Amino acid sequence: MTLLHDLLLVTTYDIDRVGIATILDKSMRYKVHTLSPNRIASSFFEGVSPTPIGLIDIELHDTDPVLVANHLSEYRPGMPLLFFARGESPQLFLRGVRNGILGTVQKTDSPQELLRKLDCALQKQNLWNKEELKRIQACFFLDPSVSGLEMSLTQRESDVLMKLSCGMTNRQIADDLSISYEMVKEHVQHILRKIGVTDRTQAAVWAVRKRLC
Repeated sequence: MTLLHDLLLVTTYDIDRVGIATILDKSMRYKVHTLSPNRIASSFFEGVSPTPIGLIDIELHDTDPVLVANHLSEYRPGMPLLFFARGESPQLFLRGVRNGILGTVQKTDSPQELLRKLDCALQKQNLWNKEELKRIQACFFLDPSVSGLEMSLTQRESDVLMKLSCGMTNRQIADDLSISYEMVKEHVQHILRKIGVTDRTQAAVWAVRKRLC
C-alpha cells in the first residue's frame, strides 16, 4: 500500500483547492488538507503526519503569505514550504527565500510538474531555478534593508559568491574578476565547503538568505 503524504494547502480560492485535490487524488501519493490562513491552530495538526508539505497561495486576501509560512513552521519546525503562484513576484519571492521557502508551484504547472516539485520538496530540495534567482537577486541589491554580515569568507570568496548568485559561470566570473578559471573553481569549492552546501544553486539561495552582497 502506497504511503500518502499530507499536503497543507493554504488558499482562499475554491477553484485552486478543487484543482489541486483532483490532481493529487489521482496520483494516490498526497492527501490534501485545505487551510484558511486565519484558522491555523495546533488542533488542526493533530490528524496530520509529522512531515507534511505546506503549499501557500501568495494571493491570500489581506494576509501576508510569509507570515503564514512562519506560522506553519511554529507548529511543524522544518516543514517543507512552497509558494503557490500565478506568475512571478520577485520581491515576495525574495522574502520567501530569506524565510526558508523552497520554491514555487505555478498554478499553470502540469500535473507531472506539480508532483515533481512536491516530491523534491518532500526531500527538502531547493526548487529556485537560475532565472528566478537572478530576478530575486536584482530585488535583493535594491533592498534598502540589506546590511553587511561578518562571516568566514574572504573578500575574494565573497566577490565570487556574489557573481555566482547572479547566475554567472566560472568562466564569466574569471573574466569579470581578472583571475584564472582554475582559481575561480578553487574559490567555489571553498565557498561550498565553508557555508555547508553542495551545489551552486544552494550557494545562491544561501547568499540571498544571508543578505550577502
